[in-house]
Order: sequence, then C-alpha cells, then structure tokens
Amino acid sequence: MGPKVPLSYRTTKLTVGTFLRMMFRPRYLDRDKIPVDGPLIIAANHLSHIDPAFIMTATKRPVSYMSKKEHFDGAIRRLVFKQVGVIPVDRSAGGADALKGAIKILEAGGAIGIFPEGTRSRDGDMGKGKTGVARLAAMTGAAVVPVAIRQTDDVWPVSKRAPRPWRKFYYKFGDPMYFNYKEKTQDNFREFTDTIMSKISELSEECEEYWNSRKITNRLKNWKDKTRQRIASWRE
Repeated sequence: MGPKVPLSYRTTKLTVGTFLRMMFRPRYLDRDKIPVDGPLIIAANHLSHIDPAFIMTATKRPVSYMSKKEHFDGAIRRLVFKQVGVIPVDRSAGGADALKGAIKILEAGGAIGIFPEGTRSRDGDMGKGKTGVARLAAMTGAAVVPVAIRQTDDVWPVSKRAPRPWRKFYYKFGDPMYFNYKEKTQDNFREFTDTIMSKISELSEECEEYWNSRKITNRLKNWKDKTRQRIASWRE
C-alpha cells in the first residue's frame, strides 16, 4: 500500500477539487491505468496553468508537483500549494532541494507529477522532453504513466490572465512504463525520455480522434449514416 493520504490533502481536494469540477468540464480517458500504489510518476504535455490541478483530481492518490518558488508569493496560492504538497523549486540554486524532495516522495511509495517539456507550450506543439523524468524513474524504480492533455489551452490560454469556464477538455492516460535499462547513462535517459514523449504524442492523437467523434456535428452525421444503412438493409 502507498502512504496514507494526509487529511489536509483530502480536505483541499474535496473543497477545491469539487469547485473546479463544477466550474470546468474535465473528461478523463483510461484513468484506471494509474497504479493504485507504489512509486509513480505522471508525465504529461503542458498546455495551461490548470493542467496539474486536474491531474490531481483524476486520481485518489496524492500527486505532488514541483513549481518555481515565485508561485508561492501569493497568500492564497501559497496556502493551497502547501496543502496539496507542491514542492517549491529555487531555480537560482539549480532545483537540487526540489529534486531531493521528489526522490523522497517516490522512495516512500508516493506520486509525482512532471511536465517533461519544462514549460507550457505557446503554440500547442509538444516540445522536446527533458531527461529529469527518466532520471527519477531510474533512481527510484517508479512507474511512469504518460498522459496526453488536450484543449486546456482553450480553457486558459497562455496569453490570458484568467481561465474561461464551462469548456470541455480531455486527459488520456497510457499504460505504465518502466526504466528497464541496465545502465544509467545519458544516452539511456535520453532514449527513455523520447519514448515517453512519443507515447504522449500517440495518446494525444487518440484523444483528438475521440474529441472529434464527440462533436455534435460528427455524432449527427454518424447517426444519419447508420440510419441510411438500416433503411438500405430493410429494402433489400
């Protein structure tokens, strides 16, 4: 079994998480693929400020994120971040303390969320992943679950100061992946990271297909096509 969920996390998730689900329209695909225990890294593409919040609401397990320490400046944000276990990153110091904090969580059987790109995409295209995700997986034996995020950049674009509620968006989870290389070399870290990013890209395409299939116009077209086929079969 994984570590016990802190009361502060459960309380914040119940209150803030419920509010977010009421204000927005997240759709989770295949989240049953998230392991229920053991060290876990959730690796996703990054489109919007809201991305980590809805990964946290997708699973019953506490998921900690690393965020630059400047994000802790506001009193309300600082309070919420501390309640849900966000790890502050001092970029001027290279983020060594944050990395140690992430390793400690994983070694205790906890879960960490990571955006391998390192920053939000400004054009919707996925960037090259940094190898930190592979290093953490290699050091802790954690499972890495790839996640494709779609349409959150429409909910809260990079250029906007506030989100736009009531818009639908998607998260699609993939099968767990493991760092099974015999040696912990830079080449192997790079290859494993590229494999993760390739899987996220594949999941993103699948998510886009699902998104399009759920549009009213396409659903109506499919219904009309099936109706025509039924009528044609009756006439034969």
